[in-house]
Amino acid sequence: MEIYQLDAKGSLFISPDIDDWSKVEERDICAIIDMDGDLDLGVPSVPNQYLYIYFPIDDALTLPDLEKLHAVARMGALLAGSGMKVLSHCGMGHNRCALVAGLILTYMGLSGPEAVELIRSKRQGALYNKAFAAYIAAQPAQPLDAGPQMAAQPAEVLLRAIANQDSQ
Repeated sequence: MEIYQLDAKGSLFISPDIDDWSKVEERDICAIIDMDGDLDLGVPSVPNQYLYIYFPIDDALTLPDLEKLHAVARMGALLAGSGMKVLSHCGMGHNRCALVAGLILTYMGLSGPEAVELIRSKRQGALYNKAFAAYIAAQPAQPLDAGPQMAAQPAEVLLRAIANQDSQ
């Protein structure tokens, strides 16, 4: 299993299924967004170790529930923006995880076309799903206001920040 770093800061990654948790630990990743149909084997259950978000979607030419998809992406961007390391992954590490990572990148300030180009430059074969690639490419840069202070604040602050983005 290889983990691909997307951003220069080292806060956003994509990968195929996790089959070696030591590689996740080595990179100090603390949030995992699992887009695959099955839960990962051996998910560590140590308290306060990982934030594990399970949002399985199909790798099809149709888009998943966009409200949920964007909520997950905004949360990923807020976590990455607060200094946490986020891994989005799916079965092969090409499409579903790249869809979420691409949207996270737009919430981190990249335009959709920039996000698609970056992902494809870091992960060979990524975003061959044309519907996913076109959807990301159509997104504007929409950076969230999440400074480094977010990591030290309670979860309620993070949830309010996500909710406030929905109302804008």
